[in-house]
Amino acid sequence: MSIQLLKPGVNADTANTNLDGDMDVYKKELRAHRLRSLAVSAGVFVAVVLCFLGVWFVFQNRTYETYEVVNSFDRSDTMTTRYTEFLNYVLKYGKDGISCVDSNNRPVWSQTYSMQNPIIHVCQGSIALAEENGTSAMIFDASGLQADIQTRLPIRQISVSSQGVLAALLEDGDMMRIYLYNKKGEELINSKFELQDTGYPLSMSLSADATKLAVSFLQVQDGTVSTCLAFYNFDSVGENYEDHLVSSEILSGIVMPYVEYADTTHCFAVGTDRLLVYEGKQIPEQTMEIPVEKEILSVFCKDGKIGLVFEGEEEAYALQVYDVQGKRQFHTEFGLDYQTLKFSGSNILIYNEFECLMINDSGKIFFTAEFDESVSNLYTQSGNSRYIVMHASRTDQIRLK
Repeated sequence: MSIQLLKPGVNADTANTNLDGDMDVYKKELRAHRLRSLAVSAGVFVAVVLCFLGVWFVFQNRTYETYEVVNSFDRSDTMTTRYTEFLNYVLKYGKDGISCVDSNNRPVWSQTYSMQNPIIHVCQGSIALAEENGTSAMIFDASGLQADIQTRLPIRQISVSSQGVLAALLEDGDMMRIYLYNKKGEELINSKFELQDTGYPLSMSLSADATKLAVSFLQVQDGTVSTCLAFYNFDSVGENYEDHLVSSEILSGIVMPYVEYADTTHCFAVGTDRLLVYEGKQIPEQTMEIPVEKEILSVFCKDGKIGLVFEGEEEAYALQVYDVQGKRQFHTEFGLDYQTLKFSGSNILIYNEFECLMINDSGKIFFTAEFDESVSNLYTQSGNSRYIVMHASRTDQIRLK
């Protein structure tokens, strides 16, 4: 038996009706509360986004007028010492050895050798060094020497992958050979090609994962100049092709002196009148052809971007930067008679012996300067405001302001 307690004069049907009404009111208030909460959250999100965009806009459009030296270190290098960036360090190398130093010019590691004309290639955390036309090659990482390699044939070109695999192009009479060595210096694989069939190699580049290699060959036949772009695959796919050659293309009447793998799948090829973009995990295919009306004066590439410099319309030079899909990021003109252009950090540094200018990743020139002493190297220390300037006898840490 069940007992229902009702107020005097209220029957069950009326109670249920009141209960349903209360539930409707509750649901409406709950829905309104949720809508108010959602509106507040959306407002906070929009405010955060607008704040972020505002900071980004100010950051992208900020310019600097001068700089101050915040630290300075004496340094003694020879006149023939050359420099290149490596992670957060600087590599100094010459005929007698190579050293890795930090931003305070403190040695991280060093290695002696004897090379008349050392050539170097850096890919992320790996370094390859070899004697051009010699038989010595070395592989380094952030901790120092990993492998010392002696080849039987003279080395013409080198390229290294991110994990330290070295590709060496060796000359063997009327034939060229490509050898791959692992980080321990052990031979992994080799391939060969006849010069009379392919032409003379102008440039080569190993993909970051060491599975693909692009080579640009110059061909001259019956007074006509052409380029052969060849792609080799050293993965399982390439085992099904003779000498691992999985793709090639003849470009008649064109010289392509520069080829560069931007990452594991994208490759740039730069010629006298065009930029070609290739993509493929195993067999690269051309995805973009960008015509260039003026002669390309300089090419530089890093971290999936490529920069082209040619004669400008309003200034002496014009700079265009493209991403791995071949999309143009920006076009900027400048008048500095440069000696060096490079990607450094998120910016582009352009400089000669006494002058420099800096361009951000939106193409805006945000700093120009003249130095009292000659500059041998310039690179980013952190962000957009701190840089390292290497003079003949000292290294300065500077802050833009």
